[in-house]
Amino acid sequence: MSNRKELRDRIQADLDLQDETFITDSDINAWINEAIKKAEAVIHTLYEDYFLVQSTQAITAGTYLYSYPSDIYANKIRKIIYHDGPKNSSHEVKRVSNLVEGSERDIYSTGDNHILQWSPYNSKSDGRQIRLFPEVGRTGTLIIWYIRNAAQLNADTDNCDVDEFERYILQCVKTECYFKDGDPRAMQSKQLEEQLKRDMIETLSNAVPDNNDEIPMDFSFYDDCEGV
Repeated sequence: MSNRKELRDRIQADLDLQDETFITDSDINAWINEAIKKAEAVIHTLYEDYFLVQSTQAITAGTYLYSYPSDIYANKIRKIIYHDGPKNSSHEVKRVSNLVEGSERDIYSTGDNHILQWSPYNSKSDGRQIRLFPEVGRTGTLIIWYIRNAAQLNADTDNCDVDEFERYILQCVKTECYFKDGDPRAMQSKQLEEQLKRDMIETLSNAVPDNNDEIPMDFSFYDDCEGV
């Protein structure tokens, strides 16, 4: 896994740009992130589980709106699990089938031991959020399985987390360098870039997930915290 500086150094060394002033470090940094986005778009289209991850969100009774994970891609939540540590109870938080059902739960589910459900919510002031039903909520933890964004490299020490496809990213940047410099090798570089993209597509197309699309509950977070 290479960081931004290592990627930039490789590009500059391959193209003999170490003393070049027309193509700056900032240019290359921007093109690296653009190339990552291009790779990310292909990955999300063909095998989005490449970016499957989980996070935990503490929740409290009386609160029913929570932010999505900060690095979520297109608000793609795969599964939510609720866990009540003191009671050692868990259940899947399923998406409400319709808002009539959700509204009825707000009205009639007033206890403290109900099954939670959720729906996407988008307010003008706070943006996109997870809306829990019923609104009385519960105290505990949500384990959120979701599809994340590829990391953008904003510092030289930031690592590229699509490292299997670094060759494609590097070639995308080299193509941009050639075009900016008016180098006749630009079209040849573009052809190689397209070949590496096809290789990436073939690799991702062969990444077949297990037939079972259920995600087993992961309580390792709580096992690690036991006794704390």
